[in-house]
Amino acid sequence: MSTAILAALVCATDLLVEHRTEERLAAQASRRLKPEGPVHTDLTTPLAGLRTLGGEVGDVEVSAKGVRRQHTVMDVTVRLKDVTTDGDSAGGTATATVGYDEVTRRLGSLGDGLTAGGQGGDLILGGSVGRLGLPVTVRAKVSTTSDAFTITPTTVSALGRSMAVDDLAALPAASGLRDELEPRTVAVTGLPRGVALTSAHAADNGLVLTFSIDAGPPGAGGGAA
Repeated sequence: MSTAILAALVCATDLLVEHRTEERLAAQASRRLKPEGPVHTDLTTPLAGLRTLGGEVGDVEVSAKGVRRQHTVMDVTVRLKDVTTDGDSAGGTATATVGYDEVTRRLGSLGDGLTAGGQGGDLILGGSVGRLGLPVTVRAKVSTTSDAFTITPTTVSALGRSMAVDDLAALPAASGLRDELEPRTVAVTGLPRGVALTSAHAADNGLVLTFSIDAGPPGAGGGAA
């Protein structure tokens, strides 16, 4: 048997096993996440298919669209390193992207009359407020703890002028707006053990939450997709 034929057989076998492994991982992710949209799985380690024969899967990326958590729909991507067929991993990261329509809905009084968007990593709230329908733009910073994120409005722009939110307290006519722009903290509950929120930023397509995942088996952080 020539080297070329042998190489072709190895490649074909690897692709077949890899495809079946990806299908199993996608099915597991679908059961766990119950997304409204599709689930995609990629094995990113060379010869990942053949590695599974020895109990190793390698690095794995799983993405799912339309995952519903805390009454919010989001797109989720999980990246795990050195995954085994037993479900262990060396840990990894995950991102959850919440669309701005969902962000606007969750802001409550903070977003009353305003629509959320993103610019330069900051959250931007734009629209009309007050009885006169004054057009304003509010820029806000997003900060995180391990299980919550906080939206803190920093500046307000209206009629071509911009000022710090804190300075609104000195303007009697704007005191009501200042009260509405208090920081808002949103708890991220129900995280699996070993998963922690590490950062958040406003991207073009939504608010992106980034998580760390500890090494270990499912339930200990490593397989908590």
